Amino acid sequence: MGRIDTKWEKSLKAVFLTLTALVLCSALIAPQVIAMLLPQTGSIEKNAKSDRFGDDWYYLPSFPNYAPSGLPDFDQRQDNWRSDWRWTFCAPTALADVLWWFDSKHSDPNGTPGDGIDTFPLVSDYNAPGSQEPGPHSDDHNFNNVNDIETPWLGINAGELIERIAWYVNTNRCRNPLSDIPGTGRLYMKWGMKKWIRDVGLQDVFEVKTIFRPSFSKINERLRNNEGIILRLGFYHGGPKLFPLIFNHQVAVAGISSDGYIAVSDPEWDITNPSSDPTEHNDASIVSHDIYEVSFQSPCPLISSWWIPEYAQHRSVVVLAATIISEIE
Repeated sequence: MGRIDTKWEKSLKAVFLTLTALVLCSALIAPQVIAMLLPQTGSIEKNAKSDRFGDDWYYLPSFPNYAPSGLPDFDQRQDNWRSDWRWTFCAPTALADVLWWFDSKHSDPNGTPGDGIDTFPLVSDYNAPGSQEPGPHSDDHNFNNVNDIETPWLGINAGELIERIAWYVNTNRCRNPLSDIPGTGRLYMKWGMKKWIRDVGLQDVFEVKTIFRPSFSKINERLRNNEGIILRLGFYHGGPKLFPLIFNHQVAVAGISSDGYIAVSDPEWDITNPSSDPTEHNDASIVSHDIYEVSFQSPCPLISSWWIPEYAQHRSVVVLAATIISEIE
């Protein structure tokens, strides 16, 4: 067969470059629908590297009042937070971990969940209708202020903490039905959190930034500065290089080791501390900070500088972006 005509060759190259650009853009801004092709059955094995983690660890500190285990680890697998058959609330759940942690930091250090005292407005008492847990009073740090099963998700600015955050960040297109496929888009993460912070009157206290293709050293530096970090992960299937990723997932960073390990509060999976009841994690003292070894030889270097080759359920993820909430100095 002879050489392709120059005109056709140029056309094919243009089509290929266009498709490549669309894929790269979608990897950065696509909402985090947990991989549609991932199986939902089967047990989750404990991380095989749990007995040889690195040194030089740093975790977000704990607060004895409302975050006694450091960063909370709330769970998205409740109250039918789905689109079709997949859980899609990982973004608002990870954001709730961070907001709750900051709120605890600035609250009465001697406070207890259910004491009825709310001294910092980042998280408020949303008057959950169910039985107060642990009570006795309605309170911003009651377990059912994270989510109450008596208030189903209606796609409006109502319900408890996670559902209200979901409205702010347009999860499952609840505010703008034409904006994204199910999940939470990258831009709405930043816009929604900035609006949340303005609405509670803390725009002079907190700022929100998004970093694309963040380096591991930058995440290490930011966490050690006690900043709240949510990572956008892309599931890597190792197939054709034109379409290397299948959807996204978001997790909050609880700890990090300079030796190349990271600990996350994952809204979907609990590896270190398995639990059969996702609502147990509405108690911020119950966490599963799952630890993974990272690699700096990313299979998608244009969109990710590091990745986790062995993630939950034998998957691999590349780190696409980070949403960072920090205190203004």
